[in-house]
This record gives sequence, C-alpha cells and structure tokens, in this order.
Amino acid sequence: MERYDFIAIGCGPYNLGLMALAEKTGLRRVCFEKRQEMMWHEGMLIEGMTMQTHYLQDLVSLADPTNPCSFLNYLHETGRMQTFITQEQNKIPRTEYNRYLRWAAERLSTIRFGHYVSDVQVVEDGFVVTVESGGQTTQVHTTSLVLGTGAEPDVPSGFEQVIHTSDYLTYRDVLRDRYRVAVVGSGQSAAEVFLDLMRNATDDQRIDWITRSNHFESLESGKLGDEIFSVDYVDYFHGLPYDSRQELLRSFERFRHGVNPETMTSIYEALYHRTAEGNPERTEMLTQVEVESISYDWLTHRLKGTKQYTHEVVEKEYDLVVVATGYRPVVPSFIDRLPIVWEAEGEWAVDETYRVVMSESLHGQLFTHTNLEHSHGPAATNLGMAVYRNALMLNEMSKSTVYPIKHQKPFTTF
Repeated sequence: MERYDFIAIGCGPYNLGLMALAEKTGLRRVCFEKRQEMMWHEGMLIEGMTMQTHYLQDLVSLADPTNPCSFLNYLHETGRMQTFITQEQNKIPRTEYNRYLRWAAERLSTIRFGHYVSDVQVVEDGFVVTVESGGQTTQVHTTSLVLGTGAEPDVPSGFEQVIHTSDYLTYRDVLRDRYRVAVVGSGQSAAEVFLDLMRNATDDQRIDWITRSNHFESLESGKLGDEIFSVDYVDYFHGLPYDSRQELLRSFERFRHGVNPETMTSIYEALYHRTAEGNPERTEMLTQVEVESISYDWLTHRLKGTKQYTHEVVEKEYDLVVVATGYRPVVPSFIDRLPIVWEAEGEWAVDETYRVVMSESLHGQLFTHTNLEHSHGPAATNLGMAVYRNALMLNEMSKSTVYPIKHQKPFTTF
C-alpha cells in the first residue's frame, strides 16, 4: 500500500495552491481530483469579466513570490508579461485565471485527475483512502487529509426547471433566443449574467432582474474595509464565540455579495443605451422581492414572490429563469464516521490552523478548505487568504516553519 504524509481531496484553486507550495517540502503527497482536467467555474467564464482580487493574490505569491507557479511566472512563460503591464489593470480576466490554473496544474506531477475518493477509514496510524479510477479501485495510506471538495449549486426546492448561474454558458444561446428572461439574485454572478444578456438582447427581448436585497449594492471597495481580509482579522474572528461570529457574518453582505463597481457602471450604461429610443418596457429591475416559488408548466415559468415591506404579491411569467442562489459546501459522506465536534448543524469546529476538531484522539488529522465561513469569516473564500491557509497547513504537517507567516499588520485594530 502506498503511503503519503498528506492526501488532498479535490483540485480547485485552494488545493492546487497547496500542492504548488508543497513542492518546497519533503512531504510525500498526492492530490486526487475526480474530474478529468482542471477547470474552474466553467459555466461563468464570460468574456470581458474579471476577478475580484489583485493578480498577486494568486496561488502562491503571498507565501512564496519566487514559486514557479506564480502568476508572474505564468505571464513570463506564456509571453504575456508586457501586454499585461501595458493594459494597466490589477485584476485578471476570469478566462485567463482559468488558463493560469490549468497551466499550474500541468506543472505539478502530484495531481491525479480522473481519481475519485470514494471512502476514508480511520486506522490506528492515520487514514486508509479508497480511490477509484479507470474502473480500478485502490487503497492508499495517509497521515493527514486536506479537504478541498468545494461547493455545489444551492437551488431552493420550490424553483422548478431553472438555470443556476454555474451553468450559464451552457444555456446562454438558448437564453438569448427567448423573449422573456429573468435573473434572480443580487451578487456578482447575477450581475454578470444580467449584463451579458443585456448586451446581446434583441430589441424586442425582455430581461428582468429581481432581488430580495433592499437595493442593488456595490461591493465594498474601501481600502480600510478590505482589512477584514487579513491574518489579524481572521485570528480575531476565529477567537469569537459562535453566536458573535454568526452575527458578524450577517453584517458582511457588501463584502460577500456586493457587485464590482465596474460591473455596476457597465450595467447602468447598458440600461441607458437600451432605453435611448424611449422604450423603458424592455427591462424591469425589482428589489425587496422575496421569490417564494418558480413553477414550470407548458414552457412557461411562473414566478411568485412578495415585496418584503409592502407585502404586495408579485407574479410574473417568463420563458426562462436564471438563479444566482449561491452554493452549499460539498462534504463527503465518510465525514459521518469521524468523531467530529460540531458547533451547529452542518458546521464543524475548526482550530486556528484549519484542522477539524475531533472529540477523540486520532493519529491522523483532517484539514479543510471547505465549510469554513462560520469559523474563519468572510476571508474563508478569499483566494489570497487561501495562500496563508495553505502555508499554515504545510507548517503543521511538516512540524516545522516551512513558510513563516510574514504579514503586514493592518491599520485597523481588531
């Protein structure tokens, strides 16, 4: 049986960055990914849309700027350095970020695509991991596991035959061919889909945008506000009682679900041009509407909701509906057999080094990138902060300081 110091399950940006940083360690390691190739949010790789993070918040640079898998090295090796500098933007096009991830994955020999982890069993000296690939089943041993299984679309049960934004590009041509289309949701994904449909809408096509939010709100982009994405704030947030953390999370809507100001500007410009001929009926933007159901019958979607403050019933009909209803963590079934300490239903206890807390002493340890917002705050899904997270994990698994966590103290005191 092959033996590893750690096995990473799932190859999204978090575990991909972990494997890149692990190249400097002597750890025996492997990452298993059930998909056949590296792809990142392929349903939302809309032309012209950019990341919400700085290009230096790549897979590795915040811990190791000299790492061969840095974005700057990607630019150098692909011959795009000068053109990237000339365009004078700090954010990466989303399509290029996906290309960068694929480039990095190709450099790493420790990633096994087309390998599905079907089971994990606790043994005296760690874990035995069952892996399926090409019709074959094998078992390997590891001391540590790193869970990076990501999230899956979360569509309410009362929404019938809708399209989640994660599948937008798959259905874009069909959406462009329908007369009445609605986008439900208020975050960046909803805004990008609405903008893309608006830019390509015919003169007689109707595109509506519906949200339960009080208004269409821009992402918080103030410099001091961004200091919640810092090691100091994560440490502060993690040290709070559970109830206080939940209360704080509710206050971060502008950081978690706001829309890039640039996207908002583009939407406003598209709306202005669309109504330039004096026809305001082609688009309706509704706020404060809690959508309760979307039923489907005879090729028609019937949307029913309630205005939150006036309690007025809203009923509309569409040919297709796109929903930006978010995601829920993907937690493998083998987790149920582990003696995990749960803070609440579906929310496990995680220590300051991103290790899941166990009620019994195990020789093996489980680290996680998944299901972290309740324990580590809004920075849990920030790509740049994932680099610090990976550095901490590698230090723990190496039992040495492979990557000193050198960070600049923020101006804000938490």
